[in-house]
Amino acid sequence: MSDMRVEWRGDLFATDLAAARAGLARFPVIARPFRHTITIFLHPSRDDEIDLGAIIRLRAYHDLAIVSAEAIAVLLRDGLHGKLQRKAQSGEMCSLGFATLRWPDGEILVAGTLYRPLSVRVSDRIHHSLADAASSGPEAEARRVTVDLDRHLFRLATDGEVRLVGQLGPRIEFKGPTQAWVDDVRLAVAADHLVRRRPNRALELLFQDMLRDKVVPAPGGFPEVELKFDLQGGIDDALVDDAMRALGDVRPLLPPPHRIERMRRYHLCRDRPGSDACTVVETPCGRLSEKRKRNSRALGAVLLRDTSASRTTDRDGAAVPIASFLAERGWTCLAMFEKTQTKLPFALPGGRAYLISIDQCFASDGRTLDQVELEFIGSVDGAPVDPAVVVAELEDLGWRLRQSALGRRLTPSTHTKHGFFSAAAALVA
Repeated sequence: MSDMRVEWRGDLFATDLAAARAGLARFPVIARPFRHTITIFLHPSRDDEIDLGAIIRLRAYHDLAIVSAEAIAVLLRDGLHGKLQRKAQSGEMCSLGFATLRWPDGEILVAGTLYRPLSVRVSDRIHHSLADAASSGPEAEARRVTVDLDRHLFRLATDGEVRLVGQLGPRIEFKGPTQAWVDDVRLAVAADHLVRRRPNRALELLFQDMLRDKVVPAPGGFPEVELKFDLQGGIDDALVDDAMRALGDVRPLLPPPHRIERMRRYHLCRDRPGSDACTVVETPCGRLSEKRKRNSRALGAVLLRDTSASRTTDRDGAAVPIASFLAERGWTCLAMFEKTQTKLPFALPGGRAYLISIDQCFASDGRTLDQVELEFIGSVDGAPVDPAVVVAELEDLGWRLRQSALGRRLTPSTHTKHGFFSAAAALVA
Protein backbone atom coordinates (compact mmCIF):
# COMPACT_ATOMS: atom_id res chain seq x y z
CA MET A 1 0.00 0.00 0.00
CA SER A 2 1.34 3.47 -0.81
CA ASP A 3 0.56 7.02 0.23
CA MET A 4 0.74 9.37 -2.78
CA ARG A 5 1.41 13.01 -2.00
CA VAL A 6 3.52 15.95 -3.09
CA GLU A 7 6.19 17.13 -0.66
CA TRP A 8 8.50 20.13 -0.48
CA ARG A 9 10.96 20.49 2.38
CA GLY A 10 13.92 22.56 3.42
CA ASP A 11 16.24 23.18 6.34
CA LEU A 12 16.38 26.23 8.59
CA PHE A 13 18.74 27.80 11.06
CA ALA A 14 17.35 27.74 14.59
CA THR A 15 17.84 31.50 14.81
CA ASP A 16 15.38 31.89 11.89
CA LEU A 17 12.76 29.47 13.20
CA ALA A 18 10.48 32.04 14.85
CA ALA A 19 10.37 34.17 11.69
CA ALA A 20 9.66 31.13 9.52
CA ARG A 21 6.79 30.04 11.78
CA ALA A 22 5.16 33.48 11.83
CA GLY A 23 3.31 32.77 8.60
CA LEU A 24 1.83 29.60 10.11
CA ALA A 25 0.33 31.24 13.20
CA ARG A 26 -3.14 31.56 11.64
CA PHE A 27 -3.38 27.87 10.78
CA PRO A 28 -4.60 25.41 13.44
CA VAL A 29 -2.23 22.96 15.06
CA ILE A 30 -3.18 19.32 14.53
CA ALA A 31 -3.54 17.70 17.95
CA ARG A 32 -1.30 14.67 18.33
CA PRO A 33 -1.06 12.37 21.36
CA PHE A 34 2.74 12.35 21.18
CA ARG A 35 5.30 15.09 20.61
CA HIS A 36 8.30 13.15 19.29
CA THR A 37 8.56 11.18 16.06
CA ILE A 38 11.17 8.44 16.32
CA THR A 39 12.51 7.06 13.05
CA ILE A 40 14.86 4.07 13.00
CA PHE A 41 16.73 3.56 9.74
CA LEU A 42 17.47 -0.07 8.88
CA HIS A 43 19.47 -1.60 6.06
CA PRO A 44 19.99 -5.20 4.90
CA SER A 45 22.15 -7.14 7.35
CA ARG A 46 24.07 -8.79 4.52
CA ASP A 47 25.34 -5.45 3.19
CA ASP A 48 28.46 -3.84 4.63
CA GLU A 49 28.00 -0.64 2.64
CA ILE A 50 24.90 1.49 3.01
CA ASP A 51 22.58 1.48 0.01
CA LEU A 52 20.15 4.37 0.38
CA GLY A 53 17.72 2.73 -2.01
CA ALA A 54 17.54 -0.37 0.18
CA ILE A 55 16.96 1.36 3.50
CA ILE A 56 13.63 0.95 5.27
CA ARG A 57 12.39 2.78 8.33
CA LEU A 58 10.54 1.96 11.50
CA ARG A 59 8.50 4.92 12.69
CA ALA A 60 7.02 5.29 16.17
CA TYR A 61 5.70 8.11 18.37
CA HIS A 62 6.55 8.96 21.98
CA ASP A 63 6.77 11.74 24.53
CA LEU A 64 10.34 11.90 25.75
CA ALA A 65 11.07 13.86 28.92
CA ILE A 66 14.59 14.40 27.57
CA VAL A 67 16.12 13.50 24.22
CA SER A 68 19.30 11.59 25.04
CA ALA A 69 21.23 8.46 24.14
CA GLU A 70 20.17 6.91 27.44
CA ALA A 71 16.48 7.50 26.74
CA ILE A 72 16.76 5.96 23.28
CA ALA A 73 18.65 2.95 24.66
CA VAL A 74 15.86 2.29 27.17
CA LEU A 75 13.19 2.46 24.46
CA LEU A 76 15.08 0.01 22.26
CA ARG A 77 15.83 -2.42 25.07
CA ASP A 78 12.14 -2.51 26.00
CA GLY A 79 11.14 -2.92 22.35
CA LEU A 80 9.93 -0.17 20.03
CA HIS A 81 6.75 -0.93 18.09
CA GLY A 82 5.96 1.03 14.97
CA LYS A 83 5.08 1.02 11.30
CA LEU A 84 7.56 -0.12 8.68
CA GLN A 85 7.93 2.04 5.58
CA ARG A 86 10.01 2.49 2.49
CA LYS A 87 10.16 6.02 1.10
CA ALA A 88 10.84 6.67 -2.56
CA GLN A 89 12.64 9.79 -3.78
CA SER A 90 9.33 10.90 -5.28
CA GLY A 91 7.92 11.15 -1.76
CA GLU A 92 5.72 8.10 -2.17
CA MET A 93 5.52 6.22 1.12
CA CYS A 94 5.07 2.45 0.89
CA SER A 95 3.74 0.65 3.94
CA LEU A 96 5.43 -2.63 4.90
CA GLY A 97 3.25 -3.42 7.91
CA PHE A 98 4.17 -3.21 11.60
CA ALA A 99 7.05 -4.57 13.64
CA THR A 100 8.71 -4.41 17.05
CA LEU A 101 12.46 -3.86 17.29
CA ARG A 102 14.48 -4.81 20.34
CA TRP A 103 18.10 -3.80 20.28
CA PRO A 104 21.01 -4.54 20.42
CA ASP A 105 20.03 -8.15 19.74
CA GLY A 106 17.12 -7.73 17.36
CA GLU A 107 16.73 -7.58 13.59
CA ILE A 108 13.63 -7.31 11.43
CA LEU A 109 12.68 -9.77 8.68
CA VAL A 110 10.87 -8.25 5.68
CA ALA A 111 10.12 -10.25 2.51
CA GLY A 112 12.91 -12.72 3.25
CA THR A 113 15.54 -10.06 4.01
CA LEU A 114 16.95 -9.37 7.46
CA TYR A 115 17.38 -5.70 8.31
CA ARG A 116 19.50 -4.26 11.12
CA PRO A 117 19.20 -0.78 12.61
CA LEU A 118 21.82 1.80 11.72
CA SER A 119 20.68 5.11 13.18
CA VAL A 120 17.81 6.80 15.00
CA ARG A 121 16.39 10.25 14.37
CA VAL A 122 14.20 11.96 16.95
CA SER A 123 12.13 14.87 15.66
CA ASP A 124 10.30 17.35 17.87
CA ARG A 125 7.37 18.13 15.59
CA ILE A 126 4.40 20.43 15.23
CA HIS A 127 1.82 20.00 12.45
CA HIS A 128 -0.42 22.74 11.04
CA SER A 129 -3.49 21.86 8.98
CA LEU A 130 -4.17 23.95 5.90
CA ALA A 131 -7.31 22.07 4.94
CA ASP A 132 -10.77 23.67 5.10
CA ALA A 133 -11.82 24.70 8.60
CA ALA A 134 -14.45 21.97 8.70
CA SER A 135 -11.94 19.25 7.82
CA SER A 136 -10.59 16.77 10.33
CA GLY A 137 -8.85 13.41 10.49
CA PRO A 138 -7.26 12.16 7.26
CA GLU A 139 -8.47 15.20 5.28
CA ALA A 140 -6.73 17.61 7.67
CA GLU A 141 -3.60 15.45 7.64
CA ALA A 142 -3.48 15.38 3.83
CA ARG A 143 -2.96 19.14 3.61
CA ARG A 144 -0.46 20.17 6.23
CA VAL A 145 2.81 21.86 7.06
CA THR A 146 5.11 20.04 9.46
CA VAL A 147 7.74 21.96 11.41
CA ASP A 148 10.59 20.04 13.00
CA LEU A 149 11.67 22.30 15.86
CA ASP A 150 14.84 20.24 16.13
CA ARG A 151 16.16 16.83 15.10
CA HIS A 152 18.62 14.68 17.05
CA LEU A 153 20.53 11.90 15.33
CA PHE A 154 21.89 8.85 17.15
CA ARG A 155 24.08 6.10 15.79
CA LEU A 156 23.69 2.49 16.88
CA ALA A 157 27.19 1.09 17.28
CA THR A 158 28.03 -2.57 16.77
CA ASP A 159 29.04 -2.85 20.43
CA GLY A 160 25.49 -2.03 21.55
CA GLU A 161 26.12 1.63 22.36
CA VAL A 162 23.65 4.34 21.43
CA ARG A 163 25.71 7.40 20.57
CA LEU A 164 24.54 10.96 19.97
CA VAL A 165 25.96 12.15 16.66
CA GLY A 166 24.48 15.65 16.82
CA GLN A 167 21.54 17.90 16.05
CA LEU A 168 20.38 18.61 12.52
CA GLY A 169 18.35 21.67 13.47
CA PRO A 170 14.88 22.74 12.26
CA ARG A 171 13.11 21.78 9.06
CA ILE A 172 9.85 22.77 7.41
CA GLU A 173 7.89 20.42 5.18
CA PHE A 174 4.82 21.07 3.03
CA LYS A 175 2.61 18.09 2.15
CA GLY A 176 -0.39 18.25 -0.14
CA PRO A 177 -2.30 16.60 -2.97
CA THR A 178 -0.78 18.53 -5.90
CA GLN A 179 2.31 20.57 -6.77
CA ALA A 180 0.11 23.64 -7.38
CA TRP A 181 -1.33 23.37 -3.86
CA VAL A 182 2.12 23.08 -2.31
CA ASP A 183 3.37 26.09 -4.29
CA ASP A 184 0.37 28.21 -3.23
CA VAL A 185 0.86 27.32 0.45
CA ARG A 186 4.57 28.13 0.33
CA LEU A 187 3.65 31.55 -1.01
CA ALA A 188 1.10 32.05 1.76
CA VAL A 189 3.54 31.05 4.51
CA ALA A 190 6.24 33.27 2.96
CA ALA A 191 9.24 31.52 4.51
CA ASP A 192 11.12 30.47 1.37
CA HIS A 193 13.82 33.13 1.85
CA LEU A 194 14.77 31.46 5.15
CA VAL A 195 14.73 27.88 3.88
CA ARG A 196 17.80 26.14 2.44
CA ARG A 197 17.30 23.11 0.22
CA ARG A 198 20.27 20.74 0.28
CA PRO A 199 19.98 17.30 -1.33
CA ASN A 200 20.65 14.48 1.14
CA ARG A 201 21.33 16.92 3.97
CA ALA A 202 19.66 14.49 6.37
CA LEU A 203 22.73 12.29 5.86
CA GLU A 204 25.18 15.01 6.93
CA LEU A 205 25.77 14.00 10.53
CA LEU A 206 25.77 10.25 9.83
CA PHE A 207 28.29 10.62 6.99
CA GLN A 208 30.49 12.96 9.02
CA ASP A 209 30.55 10.41 11.83
CA MET A 210 31.39 7.60 9.41
CA LEU A 211 34.21 9.71 8.00
CA ARG A 212 35.62 10.25 11.50
CA ASP A 213 35.71 6.47 11.91
CA LYS A 214 37.71 6.04 8.70
CA VAL A 215 40.16 8.94 8.69
CA VAL A 216 42.90 9.53 11.26
CA PRO A 217 43.59 13.28 11.42
CA ALA A 218 47.15 14.49 11.06
CA PRO A 219 49.04 14.70 14.36
CA GLY A 220 48.89 17.87 16.44
CA GLY A 221 50.93 20.70 15.03
CA PHE A 222 50.40 19.56 11.42
CA PRO A 223 49.11 22.57 9.46
CA GLU A 224 45.97 22.83 7.37
CA VAL A 225 47.14 22.18 3.79
CA GLU A 226 44.95 23.14 0.86
CA LEU A 227 44.61 24.46 -2.65
CA LYS A 228 42.02 27.19 -3.15
CA PHE A 229 40.24 28.22 -6.36
CA ASP A 230 37.61 30.82 -7.18
CA LEU A 231 34.67 29.36 -9.09
CA GLN A 232 33.06 31.24 -11.96
CA GLY A 233 29.62 30.14 -13.09
CA GLY A 234 27.27 27.50 -11.73
CA ILE A 235 27.93 23.90 -10.86
CA ASP A 236 25.91 20.70 -11.14
CA ASP A 237 26.25 16.99 -10.42
CA ALA A 238 27.61 16.25 -13.91
CA LEU A 239 30.50 18.69 -13.39
CA VAL A 240 31.23 17.25 -9.95
CA ASP A 241 31.22 13.65 -11.23
CA ASP A 242 33.51 14.63 -14.12
CA ALA A 243 35.91 16.34 -11.68
CA MET A 244 36.10 13.23 -9.48
CA ARG A 245 36.88 11.07 -12.53
CA ALA A 246 39.61 13.51 -13.55
CA LEU A 247 41.40 12.93 -10.24
CA GLY A 248 42.32 9.43 -11.38
CA ASP A 249 42.70 6.45 -9.08
CA VAL A 250 40.88 7.67 -6.01
CA ARG A 251 38.62 5.79 -3.57
CA PRO A 252 35.49 7.50 -2.21
CA LEU A 253 35.41 7.30 1.58
CA LEU A 254 31.62 7.43 1.88
CA PRO A 255 28.84 5.30 0.39
CA PRO A 256 26.77 6.77 -2.46
CA PRO A 257 26.17 9.63 -3.01
CA HIS A 258 29.78 9.91 -1.68
CA ARG A 259 29.29 13.44 -0.36
CA ILE A 260 28.35 15.51 2.66
CA GLU A 261 25.96 18.43 2.26
CA ARG A 262 26.30 21.14 4.92
CA MET A 263 25.10 24.63 5.77
CA ARG A 264 26.77 26.98 8.22
CA ARG A 265 26.84 30.61 9.28
CA TYR A 266 30.11 32.34 10.04
CA HIS A 267 30.44 35.41 12.24
CA LEU A 268 33.75 37.07 11.35
CA CYS A 269 35.45 38.67 14.34
CA ARG A 270 38.56 40.23 15.79
CA ASP A 271 39.79 39.63 19.28
CA ARG A 272 40.33 42.53 21.69
CA PRO A 273 43.94 43.37 20.72
CA GLY A 274 42.84 43.48 17.09
CA SER A 275 45.71 41.28 16.00
CA ASP A 276 44.01 38.00 15.35
CA ALA A 277 41.28 36.98 12.90
CA CYS A 278 38.75 34.64 14.47
CA THR A 279 35.41 33.19 13.47
CA VAL A 280 32.32 31.93 15.27
CA VAL A 281 30.82 28.93 13.49
CA GLU A 282 27.03 28.61 13.82
CA THR A 283 25.34 25.30 12.97
CA PRO A 284 21.70 24.98 11.90
CA CYS A 285 20.71 23.83 15.40
CA GLY A 286 22.17 27.05 16.86
CA ARG A 287 25.31 25.60 18.45
CA LEU A 288 28.46 27.70 18.30
CA SER A 289 32.21 27.11 18.27
CA GLU A 290 35.29 29.20 17.63
CA LYS A 291 37.68 28.83 14.75
CA ARG A 292 41.10 30.45 14.37
CA LYS A 293 43.54 30.43 11.48
CA ARG A 294 47.05 31.76 11.99
CA ASN A 295 50.45 31.88 10.34
CA SER A 296 49.34 31.63 6.72
CA ARG A 297 52.16 30.74 4.32
CA ALA A 298 52.51 29.28 0.83
CA LEU A 299 54.51 26.52 -0.79
CA GLY A 300 53.99 27.34 -4.43
CA ALA A 301 50.23 27.32 -4.98
CA VAL A 302 49.59 25.29 -1.82
CA LEU A 303 48.40 27.23 1.22
CA LEU A 304 49.42 26.20 4.75
CA ARG A 305 47.80 27.58 7.91
CA ASP A 306 47.75 26.72 11.59
CA THR A 307 44.06 26.10 12.27
CA SER A 308 42.17 25.31 15.44
CA ALA A 309 38.52 24.34 15.10
CA SER A 310 35.93 21.96 16.55
CA ARG A 311 34.91 18.89 14.55
CA THR A 312 31.85 18.18 16.72
CA THR A 313 30.00 21.52 17.00
CA ASP A 314 26.70 19.83 15.99
CA ARG A 315 26.98 17.66 19.10
CA ASP A 316 28.73 19.71 21.78
CA GLY A 317 29.01 23.32 20.60
CA ALA A 318 27.93 26.10 22.94
CA ALA A 319 24.13 26.47 23.06
CA VAL A 320 24.12 30.19 23.87
CA PRO A 321 23.14 33.39 22.02
CA ILE A 322 25.84 34.75 19.73
CA ALA A 323 26.05 37.97 21.77
CA SER A 324 26.90 35.99 24.91
CA PHE A 325 29.48 33.91 23.05
CA LEU A 326 31.22 37.07 21.77
CA ALA A 327 31.07 38.89 25.12
CA GLU A 328 32.64 35.96 26.95
CA ARG A 329 35.65 36.15 24.63
CA GLY A 330 35.80 39.90 24.19
CA TRP A 331 35.46 39.58 20.42
CA THR A 332 34.04 42.17 18.03
CA CYS A 333 31.90 40.94 15.13
CA LEU A 334 32.89 42.49 11.79
CA ALA A 335 30.59 40.68 9.36
CA MET A 336 28.54 37.55 8.81
CA PHE A 337 28.06 35.26 5.84
CA GLU A 338 26.35 31.96 5.14
CA LYS A 339 27.88 28.97 3.39
CA THR A 340 26.32 25.95 1.73
CA GLN A 341 28.94 23.32 1.15
CA THR A 342 29.40 20.01 -0.66
CA LYS A 343 32.30 17.88 0.64
CA LEU A 344 33.59 14.87 -1.30
CA PRO A 345 36.21 12.92 0.70
CA PHE A 346 38.46 10.37 -0.98
CA ALA A 347 41.71 8.47 -0.48
CA LEU A 348 44.67 7.98 -2.79
CA PRO A 349 46.27 4.54 -3.24
CA GLY A 350 49.00 5.55 -0.76
CA GLY A 351 46.40 5.94 1.99
CA ARG A 352 46.38 9.70 2.44
CA ALA A 353 42.90 11.24 2.49
CA TYR A 354 41.74 14.46 0.85
CA LEU A 355 38.47 16.16 0.04
CA ILE A 356 37.04 18.48 -2.55
CA SER A 357 34.96 21.19 -0.94
CA ILE A 358 32.54 23.22 -3.07
CA ASP A 359 31.67 26.35 -1.09
CA GLN A 360 28.92 28.77 -2.10
CA CYS A 361 29.00 31.77 0.23
CA PHE A 362 26.69 34.75 0.44
CA ALA A 363 26.03 37.71 2.72
CA SER A 364 22.71 39.42 3.38
CA ASP A 365 23.73 42.45 1.30
CA GLY A 366 24.10 40.34 -1.83
CA ARG A 367 27.87 39.77 -1.85
CA THR A 368 28.84 36.28 -2.96
CA LEU A 369 31.99 34.20 -3.14
CA ASP A 370 32.05 30.73 -4.72
CA GLN A 371 35.16 28.63 -4.20
CA VAL A 372 36.46 25.10 -4.66
CA GLU A 373 39.08 23.79 -2.25
CA LEU A 374 41.26 20.69 -2.29
CA GLU A 375 42.28 19.86 1.26
CA PHE A 376 44.32 17.21 3.06
CA ILE A 377 42.26 15.65 5.90
CA GLY A 378 44.41 12.81 7.27
CA SER A 379 45.15 9.19 6.50
CA VAL A 380 43.51 5.79 6.24
CA ASP A 381 45.03 2.34 6.60
CA GLY A 382 47.85 3.70 8.78
CA ALA A 383 49.42 5.70 5.95
CA PRO A 384 52.39 7.90 6.99
CA VAL A 385 51.96 11.67 6.94
CA ASP A 386 54.85 13.61 5.38
CA PRO A 387 54.28 17.34 4.65
CA ALA A 388 56.40 17.23 1.50
CA VAL A 389 54.45 14.25 0.15
CA VAL A 390 51.12 15.90 0.99
CA VAL A 391 52.10 19.12 -0.83
CA ALA A 392 53.24 17.14 -3.89
CA GLU A 393 50.04 15.10 -3.98
CA LEU A 394 47.91 18.22 -3.64
CA GLU A 395 49.74 19.89 -6.52
CA ASP A 396 49.13 16.81 -8.69
CA LEU A 397 45.46 16.65 -7.70
CA GLY A 398 45.09 20.36 -8.44
CA TRP A 399 46.58 19.88 -11.90
CA ARG A 400 44.22 16.97 -12.59
CA LEU A 401 41.22 18.96 -11.36
CA ARG A 402 42.09 21.83 -13.70
CA GLN A 403 41.89 19.42 -16.67
CA SER A 404 38.21 18.67 -16.01
CA ALA A 405 35.21 20.60 -17.29
CA LEU A 406 34.85 22.06 -13.79
CA GLY A 407 38.53 23.05 -13.85
CA ARG A 408 37.92 25.40 -16.77
CA ARG A 409 35.75 27.47 -14.41
CA LEU A 410 38.43 27.67 -11.72
CA THR A 411 41.16 30.23 -11.14
CA PRO A 412 43.80 29.97 -8.38
CA SER A 413 42.68 32.13 -5.46
CA THR A 414 44.30 34.11 -2.69
CA HIS A 415 40.90 35.06 -1.19
CA THR A 416 40.21 33.91 2.34
CA LYS A 417 36.53 34.05 3.19
CA HIS A 418 37.28 36.01 6.36
CA GLY A 419 39.27 38.57 4.42
CA PHE A 420 36.78 38.84 1.56
CA PHE A 421 33.62 39.36 3.62
CA SER A 422 35.11 41.42 6.46
CA ALA A 423 36.92 43.75 4.04
CA ALA A 424 33.77 44.22 1.95
CA ALA A 425 31.77 44.95 5.10
CA ALA A 426 34.30 47.61 6.13
CA LEU A 427 33.95 49.30 2.76
CA VAL A 428 30.15 49.34 3.03
CA ALA A 429 30.33 50.74 6.57
